[in-house]
Amino acid sequence: MIRCKLNSCLMLGLLSLAGSPVWAQDAANQKILTLQDAVNRAVTSNPTVDQAQAEMDASTERTRSAWTNIGPRVSAEYKEAHFKDEVLVPFEGKDGEVNLIKFRDDKTKTGSLTIAQPITGLYAAIQYGRFSSMQQDLSFESLRQAKRDVAFQTAEAFLNAYQAQEQEEITAASLNAAKRQYEDALAIQRVGRLSQGDVLKFQLALSQAETRAAQARTTKQVAFAMLQQMVQAKDDETIVLEQNLPKLEEETIDIQKGIEQALAQRPEAKKAELASELADYNKDLAYAQFIPSVNIFKKWDQNFGEVAGLGAEEKTAYYGISVSWDIWSNGSSVFAVREAISNKEKAEATRTSAKDGVKLDVIQAWQNFQAAKQSLKFAQTGVAQAEEAYRIDQTRFKNGQISATDLIFSESAMSTAQGTRVAAETQYLLWHFRLQRSMGKDLPQAQASQAPAQTAS
Repeated sequence: MIRCKLNSCLMLGLLSLAGSPVWAQDAANQKILTLQDAVNRAVTSNPTVDQAQAEMDASTERTRSAWTNIGPRVSAEYKEAHFKDEVLVPFEGKDGEVNLIKFRDDKTKTGSLTIAQPITGLYAAIQYGRFSSMQQDLSFESLRQAKRDVAFQTAEAFLNAYQAQEQEEITAASLNAAKRQYEDALAIQRVGRLSQGDVLKFQLALSQAETRAAQARTTKQVAFAMLQQMVQAKDDETIVLEQNLPKLEEETIDIQKGIEQALAQRPEAKKAELASELADYNKDLAYAQFIPSVNIFKKWDQNFGEVAGLGAEEKTAYYGISVSWDIWSNGSSVFAVREAISNKEKAEATRTSAKDGVKLDVIQAWQNFQAAKQSLKFAQTGVAQAEEAYRIDQTRFKNGQISATDLIFSESAMSTAQGTRVAAETQYLLWHFRLQRSMGKDLPQAQASQAPAQTAS
């Protein structure tokens, strides 16, 4: 990329000062923004990417939590109960004397420690761990998609701002030309060589040029505001775009390979594939509800200070197996399985639709890129022709060979041709980036176009 010339940068700065107050800042805050700089800033600071990154982090922790269900569980319990009175039980000794023995204090304290390991539950736990891992993969693809979308949206915002900036310069030049034509017309009228009607035509052309210039300034301000939002620029930061767009060196590949690359790399295709696999795991989890829950455990109980009456021990330890099975759940487990089967069918249909969408996206982007390339060639030729025609018509008008209307139309045609060329240049790059996006690129690249070439059937 080539940095803008000093005069152009200064002119852009002056135009910004004369336009929106958002951009009316000190020159010290001005920054030359390249397309690559804009993309890098957006990807690292855009809230959409931050949101996707936070979801990715949360999914990572959910996955870690899911896999911990495979190991044993350790639980501790402490219970302290307060009663109104202590409980005393009369006890008759050998000598016939009755004594009161404390059976329960007015406060009891007990504690227990339990270690349990699921047996049949391991299947569901492992399946859930795999399910969570795939959800983590899905979150990663969502993060990729968020970064990719922001990157390519920023590239488009940069191109729109660049086009608006160039169109403003073209309309400003057209306005200056209209002013000169009107001043020349007044001078020629004074020497009796031009009618009042022709002067009015030049005056009308000047008014129309002023309207177009005002509209171009507004369009530029809106485009720059959108770019500022994408790159999260501060309010006191004045952005000046790089003067020239990158030049592409076209590289062709087979269109079928381009589609295969898109299916392998596009986050949308990968997410649809993962969603189908997740539906399988979800169905397995639904069937796991019919499996009885079998756990082995060992437990330690301890009382703290109360009387261990009726043969109870102060410390006890025991182990065993616990089995539980929901014999009847009003059909909820069956309904859950049916829902999982339907979700699997839905995921399969979504995957097929996603693949079809990716294929169509590549083909459309390729065709539009080809059309944009041809339009750029015609637009470049048109500018050269329009500029030469206007130069000739200026001379012919001064010699009285054409009317004022002819000269106005000639200047308008030149201005339109210049605007068309700028639009064609940005559209060419725009569809180049969209083609890259359709083929699964994560970031816009301006070095080579990598456009798929159609092959004979």
